Amino acid sequence: MTGNHLKPKTPETARRYEWELLKALAIISMILCNPVIRLGIHNPGYETAFPYFLGQTIFGNYLGVDHALVLAVGFGIIYMQKNAPKDLMRLGVKLYLLGYLLNFLRYGMYNLIESISNGEFRSDTLQALFGMDILHIAGLALIFTGILKKLKLREVHMLAIAGVLSAISAPLPLIDTGNYAANWFIGHFVSTNSDACGFPLFNWYVFVAVGMLLASILRKTKDPDRFYKRLLIVSCCVMVVYITLTFCFGEFFLCRDRDYYALSLPEAAGLLSIDLSLLSMFYFLLKRVPASKLRVFLDMGSNMIPIYFIHWIILGFVDSIFCYLLDITFPWPVIYLIGVVLIVLSSWIAKLWAGRKRRAKAK
Repeated sequence: MTGNHLKPKTPETARRYEWELLKALAIISMILCNPVIRLGIHNPGYETAFPYFLGQTIFGNYLGVDHALVLAVGFGIIYMQKNAPKDLMRLGVKLYLLGYLLNFLRYGMYNLIESISNGEFRSDTLQALFGMDILHIAGLALIFTGILKKLKLREVHMLAIAGVLSAISAPLPLIDTGNYAANWFIGHFVSTNSDACGFPLFNWYVFVAVGMLLASILRKTKDPDRFYKRLLIVSCCVMVVYITLTFCFGEFFLCRDRDYYALSLPEAAGLLSIDLSLLSMFYFLLKRVPASKLRVFLDMGSNMIPIYFIHWIILGFVDSIFCYLLDITFPWPVIYLIGVVLIVLSSWIAKLWAGRKRRAKAK
């Protein structure tokens, strides 16, 4: 049984293909990045090593990764069969809770076991159990979008709200109440202590809003070629300026304290220019290359969440057991090899899981 992305192209499904490819690129970049920032930090002098720069900066910050995935959440909202407010909020709650299940399976249970065996509660155990991640922001964004849709707001209004929230949140100094629970709660919305905060909603919702607006326009346009040509030209021009300025002034020079998670609106626009340039390129690629030849990558895009979940569980095990418990340091080539193996293994497991779910529904 083949997935929907391999059915004959129609105006709507053809436009979905390039989004699946963008998500696939983001997943590949993320899985290459995460072993670098988790396993590579055990190597002495890792901060100045080029393999660390490649994984952490190029793959981890700029080549799709988190911002492309959050952008895709917005696109998916428009194309979901069930996107009524209650449906979005219900799915948002599931993703939000799934984020905490992943926290437990990824590092939380290892920290708890160590704390219990040593009779001492480690300070980073709270972060391992309750730290915010991409699944949490996706869940919060869906819940927030459901609330906005309940108020009968259109996509353009949501984008305006996202811009206002970002303009308010980005300049705020980092908030640290001195209490983890308070930092954790406030960190859902604005930047707080890094142990409790990641992807605050007010800074990152703009990606979701842009994704929804683009998807809404694409569903109505009669000439997608013309739309993507214009999008490619504009986004590439912005991207060239943004990358040039980044080389001149350094990473995230438009963010307060150069904090990736505390994205400013101009920085978000720069990252969006990269994502939209890639998206447009994938659209025109698909006009030359049949979708059947890109099946592996399309499968990765459609199985984004399972792949993300699976790779982190495996990586958390490798890091906790081999690096922390056995004190093994992996050389850079092995770390990148682990990343490649994680891509293949997690994609294969996710595809098996998706096939099993389809067969269960067909019965």
